Amino acid sequence: MSSIAVVIPAKDEQGRVGPVVKRVRSETEGAPTVYVVDDGSHDETAAAAREAGARVLRHRVNLGKGAALLTGAEAAVKGGAQLLVLMDADGQHDPGDLSRILEPLLAGRADLVLGYRPFTGEMPPAMRLGNVILSGLFGALFGLPVRDTQCGYRALTAKMLEKLRWTALDYAVETEMLVHAARARLRIEEVPIATVYHDRYKGTTPVDGLRILANMLRWRLA
Repeated sequence: MSSIAVVIPAKDEQGRVGPVVKRVRSETEGAPTVYVVDDGSHDETAAAAREAGARVLRHRVNLGKGAALLTGAEAAVKGGAQLLVLMDADGQHDPGDLSRILEPLLAGRADLVLGYRPFTGEMPPAMRLGNVILSGLFGALFGLPVRDTQCGYRALTAKMLEKLRWTALDYAVETEMLVHAARARLRIEEVPIATVYHDRYKGTTPVDGLRILANMLRWRLA
């Protein structure tokens, strides 16, 4: 099996990151290397992740999700990983979906795999509306229909990291990745994943959504 690394950005997640890391290591054959990037936490996130078996990288100050993902992805590729999985630290991405996320890469059908969530009552209404709008606009602007542009549960081959390399530091990272994927004509496959929300306030806010929209327009005109 190809060498697999799971990259998890985390900020102030000491209560959840440990169980997530343990489940990731138990759900995937061969116990993948898990990289947790502590993005300026004020709690014991780093210690909890390390105790659970993760390799921990730290940002002294909070730089944002995009920056943390890039730090982890670069470290994983440097460490020899051939396949990368990106997921969140708060338990909203179910490690039980890992095999489904990885299968198109292992089968050689895709360069990038995107998880998508059913927009049901499990997702807070404001987030559901925002995701529908942003996903629809993305398809119209870039000619790449994607069910759930804001879902951060995804996997890619290490070779594709350079093609997808992003500069966004915040939640716009997911959208910027898709812009690069569309322009590079990568092979993309979408797979359904569980919709999980432990905290109703987490994820992209309406302000984040407006920033992402502004970025989409800027990227379209670039």
